[in-house]
Amino acid sequence: MNDGVFILRDLDKFTSVTDAIIAKELNLKNIVLKCGVIESNYYLSQKLNVSLATKLFYLSRLRVVNGKPRSIEKTYIEYDKVKGLEKEDFTDVSFYRVLDNKTGFKINMTNEEILIVEANEEECEHLELEMGDEVVLIKGTAYIEDGNPFKGTAYIEDGNPFEYFEVTSIPSFYRFRSV
Repeated sequence: MNDGVFILRDLDKFTSVTDAIIAKELNLKNIVLKCGVIESNYYLSQKLNVSLATKLFYLSRLRVVNGKPRSIEKTYIEYDKVKGLEKEDFTDVSFYRVLDNKTGFKINMTNEEILIVEANEEECEHLELEMGDEVVLIKGTAYIEDGNPFKGTAYIEDGNPFEYFEVTSIPSFYRFRSV
């Protein structure tokens, strides 16, 4: 599905994908697939540096841009840091804008891994793909500002990332740039 609709992601700075879509004047619809509180499993505990069964805020959304499903985004944050966030409506809004407005937390740095993988059954269903099709999988951790006058430094509370996320998208949706 290469219809010329894509988002440019600068690898050297953090930006909201929702804001990038809006800036390109594309038609955006975010569909919340799941939102709530879950317990961390071994994998998530390792990624967030928390104990097993720690309560996590969890959000999964499908991005539909110009009428076509483009990506599935999942985010995990230690629940004690964002209590009540699961009650917010994340339809058609920037997750990071809601996070900032409700908690004051601002993401300013991410560490990401970009992979090409075979889509699983859920991804095929939501992204309208065939089994065996490839997707871009972006896995990463995000860090928040520390309120320090030296802007741009990442706050790593007790050495922990603030958020773990996974973004699965059709290959043509993201283009990456490093300056």
